[in-house]
Formats: sequence, structure tokens, C-alpha cells
Amino acid sequence: MSTQEEIAAAQALLEDTGAEIRIPHSSTVRRRHQKKNRAVAVISRSGRAYRQEDGRVYGEVDSANQRQSDAGPWPANVAIRRDCLPITIAVGGQVRRVYEVHDWYRNGKKWSANLGREINNEILDRVYPDFPYRIGDDCPTRRGGAYRPEYY
Repeated sequence: MSTQEEIAAAQALLEDTGAEIRIPHSSTVRRRHQKKNRAVAVISRSGRAYRQEDGRVYGEVDSANQRQSDAGPWPANVAIRRDCLPITIAVGGQVRRVYEVHDWYRNGKKWSANLGREINNEILDRVYPDFPYRIGDDCPTRRGGAYRPEYY
């Protein structure tokens, strides 16, 4: 992104030539940023387990079912499914698990990750050196649900 000074200088130069200046809508700027960067799925939970009416349990569950709960289903967008980067699982505001993702598959109206191995910080440093999260990093839960896409 350009600094405000660079934008102001460019606008002044264009105005001097008589060109019309149009600032793109914020949603256009956001989509351009998303296309230019890599997408990573982040799951940040409070640490509780939840039970749906159909009996499905999700959230932080027992160790036998945790991997399935982490895999989804999630509303994974096209960029998340395209990039297939590791999925970050945070609990109580701190990254607890990171999994490699082989691919995503349709699961009802959402998508579930075909998870690979759980990876530690040493593997992240070696294989994914610019990945934005490491085990133990802060990763706060945000309003609106556990799932969120992030771009880096």
C-alpha cells in the first residue's frame, strides 16, 4: 500500500494534467489485497465444547474427536481453498495447534479441511518460514464465530 504522502503527490500530479481522479471503493481495495496475498484459515475458540440439536459436538472436545472438530465444516472462501496453507487453531487467545491442509472438500453448505500432520514451530520455521503464526502466539477470539480468513 502507498503512504498518504505518495497518494497526495500522485493526485496533485494527475490534477495538474486534468485527469479525473477516482478513489476505489474500500471493498475493491480489500479484494485486491486478498488476491495479492496468501490466505490462511484461522480458528480461534473460547475453549468450550458445544452441542447442536442433532447431537454434533464441536469446539474444544475430547482428544478422540478434536481433529474432526478442527477440520470443520467452515465457510472457507475460494482463496483459502486455493492456497491450502496450514490451518491455525487457537484456544483462549493463544495458538495451540497448526495442521497442514491437503485440500478442502464440500461438507453440506460449508467446507471441511482434509488435514495432514499436526506441525510444530520447528517445522513451521523450516517449511513455512513466513507463516504468520507459531504455537504459543497470541490469537484473540473475535466476535462473529471461531472461523476467520486472514491474508499475509
